[in-house]
Amino acid sequence: MKRILQVLLVVVALCAAVVLFLVVSHAMEDQRAYKPVLYLYPEQEQAVTVALDLEGTLDTVYPAPAPDQAASVDGRTRASWTVDAAPDGTLTDASGREYPSLFWDATMALPEPDSGFVVSRDEAVPFLEDKLAQLGLSDREAADFITYWAPRIRSHEYTFVSFDASAYTQRASYGFTDASGEQIVPDTFIRVFMTIREADASTAVQPQTLTPPPPRAGFTAVEWGGTEQL
Repeated sequence: MKRILQVLLVVVALCAAVVLFLVVSHAMEDQRAYKPVLYLYPEQEQAVTVALDLEGTLDTVYPAPAPDQAASVDGRTRASWTVDAAPDGTLTDASGREYPSLFWDATMALPEPDSGFVVSRDEAVPFLEDKLAQLGLSDREAADFITYWAPRIRSHEYTFVSFDASAYTQRASYGFTDASGEQIVPDTFIRVFMTIREADASTAVQPQTLTPPPPRAGFTAVEWGGTEQL
């Protein structure tokens, strides 16, 4: 009898471990980080090398990173771009081609946030205008964000929306250097990352309190992106 009880306890423990694994795996499924874009606003025109260190796999990147500076090792991806950055945000590559920002998307493991908002289809645009202003995006940056994300939110009658960027920023980091290789630390760095998933009118969520961004001063970098959880 004692032997049978021991076997049953082992079976129960194994079942509990499997359930825990499945729960954690579901909460940390690989998600696509859609359209992170990075704007640079130096105080004066200067050459800047941007290095991305990502816990995940890059998919589409524009402009293309330096071919000898893009590699994936042990689940991490590193890539870099060298551009001439102007105070108005215009970025120019070595060929003279101009870009408003650096763009990439990737597949990475991201948890499901708990706090956020439930937004109806008709509220999507005014909601985004209000929240993005609170998070520090300029009208131009917010317009870029809204024209990309509002159609995705409006594809559902109701959508859960969260602006918790903590998990994302732990998995995607940037480094900046000047033409001499000296490190540049942005005086202001604003990072906005949104998570959305389908909801309904009765979906209960913990209301999210947004943290005001620092005032823009000196060399400023701004990034926005997001993911849609299915």
